[in-house]
Amino acid sequence: MGTDLFLRQKTWATVCLVSLGAPLSALAAQPPAPTAPATDPATTRVTAPEEDDFRQTPYTRFGDFNSEEEEEEDTKFLQYGRFFGVSLGAGYQGATGNRGMLYSGGFPALEVKFHYWFDFNFAFTAGISNAKHSFSGKPDGAATTAKYDVNLFKMGADFRYYFDTRDLSAPITFSGPYVTAGVGSYVKTQTELGTSGEATKDNSLGFSAGAGLEFVMKPKKVYLNLETKLHAVNFQDTPTSVTLEGGTQVDNTEGMFFTTMLSLLFTW
Repeated sequence: MGTDLFLRQKTWATVCLVSLGAPLSALAAQPPAPTAPATDPATTRVTAPEEDDFRQTPYTRFGDFNSEEEEEEDTKFLQYGRFFGVSLGAGYQGATGNRGMLYSGGFPALEVKFHYWFDFNFAFTAGISNAKHSFSGKPDGAATTAKYDVNLFKMGADFRYYFDTRDLSAPITFSGPYVTAGVGSYVKTQTELGTSGEATKDNSLGFSAGAGLEFVMKPKKVYLNLETKLHAVNFQDTPTSVTLEGGTQVDNTEGMFFTTMLSLLFTW
């Protein structure tokens, strides 16, 4: 009786071990679960956001003015300077050399100009002028002595330089002296009076230079200009000789023109 009970318990224990052994074997055969890598505190760092770079470079530097002095000068010009202007003038035009011996008249000489100022010292002008002359004589190749009218028309451009007179005496500061130089196209039209012949035109390039004074009548509004200039121009008929009415022989018509003009300048 005791022996049977012992055998029965041993058999039951064997069955239980076999039943639990299969799942444990399968569990042991599975690969181990991956483990999370250890965090290295030495390689872990907090990255701060980058700050804006305000360093000056040639591409970020404000470059309208090269210095504080230039900036101050431009500010004064924008506040007190003139920008554009138109002038109307009248005066006298004469000639030097043999041409001066030959020509008479030249009054009134008229001109209209447009003005543009770059700053207090430099300005650009462009305009037209006209003057009339006359002479009596017999040019080389002409049949008889006759009276001639000569019209001189100019279209050109000039640059002006105004002297800085702020540290000079009051009369010089008030007068506003300047020098000028330029280039232009000169057209001389010569007409024989008393005939039906066509006028003879002579076109040539010429240069001019001179000086002037500018008087303030109303600041930044109205000015009075007094200007004198020399004009160097060589026309095609310059080598032509002319015999005057009294018999005086003028070998050629060489000579420069000069003008003295008084003009009213309106600016804004």
